[in-house]
Order: sequence, then C-alpha cells, then structure tokens
Amino acid sequence: MSTPSIPITTSDEAATDGVVLVPGRAAWVPAASTVLAADLHLGKAAAVRRAGIPVPEGSAAAELDRLASLVRRWRPSRVVVLGDLFHARAGMTAAVEEQFRAGRAALGDVEVVLVEGNHDTRIRDRLARLGLDGHVNRLVLPPLVLVHDPLAEPVTAGRLVVGGHHHPRVTVGAPSGDRITERCFLAAGGRLVLPAFGSFTGGGPLAPPADARVWMARDDVVVEVTRLLRLAAGGRKA
Repeated sequence: MSTPSIPITTSDEAATDGVVLVPGRAAWVPAASTVLAADLHLGKAAAVRRAGIPVPEGSAAAELDRLASLVRRWRPSRVVVLGDLFHARAGMTAAVEEQFRAGRAALGDVEVVLVEGNHDTRIRDRLARLGLDGHVNRLVLPPLVLVHDPLAEPVTAGRLVVGGHHHPRVTVGAPSGDRITERCFLAAGGRLVLPAFGSFTGGGPLAPPADARVWMARDDVVVEVTRLLRLAAGGRKA
C-alpha cells in the first residue's frame, strides 16, 4: 500500500497543509491548528526513583516546558498527545501532578486532548482531575486519524494514520565507519510514526519497509535520511 498524497514536510519548507515535522520531536498540522506530540511518559523518573534507582528529579517539568515552547512557536488552538502522557501510577506523585497542572495552566486557552495509550489506561481514573479537555481512544481530524499505535490501526483511502507508541530510532552510518543514532519520524503505508517526545524514554529500531520515508528528529532540526538509508541498504533509489 502506498503512502497517501497527504504532504509530510519539515518546518523549513513553509507548508500550509498536511503534517509538518518540527524540531523538538513533534508535528504541526496547520489546517487544524494542532500540535501533535507522542509518548511523554511523565512521571517515569519518579517511578524509577520509587524502585530505588537514583535518577535526577524534574524531568516532568522539563518536558512540559518543551511543550510550552512549541505552543509559543506555533500558536495552535489545540495540542493532541498521542498516548502515554503518563508512565505509570507509581510515578504520578503529588509533585508530578502539580507540575502537570502548572504546565497545563501555562498553555492558557489552548485545548489539550489525550488520545489514550496503553500506559494511560492504567491511570484513567486520575485523568479527570488534571485539566485535560478530553481523552479519547482515537481522534479524526480529516484527513488524519490520530491514534496511539498507528501500526494497529487500519488504513483507509485518503487518510493518514498518525501515532506514536513505538519510540522509533534510526542509525545512519558513514563510509568512514562512524554511526549516529537518533530518534526518528517514520512514514510508510499510509501511516506516520512519531518519535517519543519524552526525553526519559527508551527506544529501538523500527525496520522501515521499502517505501518508507525516515527523518532524524532532534531538538534543533529535522533531517530526512531516507536516501542515505536506501544507499546503505544497497539500493540506488532517491
């Protein structure tokens, strides 16, 4: 199945429709005035500390500050979190919940909607008190279908399924033998997988199919590496 003709571009291409992949591991949908971010996993550090592993505090506040920066940059009317807003019940400490409420307040009148992920279903009873404007299983913003796991969602004609869940990373090698691994966006077969927005998250390679497009996702830039990956695989397609 080929990727639909819904533009997927980067922020330096001045797009006004489709999905724009932006620095900071997020996406901008101009026609819907919506910022998309997936897999924040807020409270993961707190959950890990509760398990007796010493890690720094403050990661939830830092992630929410990054989200606020994207809102200031793009001025959306809506933010949609594509699942796994929080990591676990054990990580939803009073401090983490207060950081979230403060971060939500900092977004002002921007609507904040959660498309529930597998981690969110475990703390659904706590979502109502956090100031979200809604939490749903999927959200359709034509031509986009927003879900948590895009690989589990059927693709229909004229639609692009967008989600996260897989925390994709990509490794690009140079002839010198040097290699660089980064989080990435991956588009193929009518689906777009976003990188994990949360900094304190793991990730792994997501083997791209032959028709895939791949972009490295950094805080300062988004770079398409599709051609490099095809050349490395022995193909000569551009």
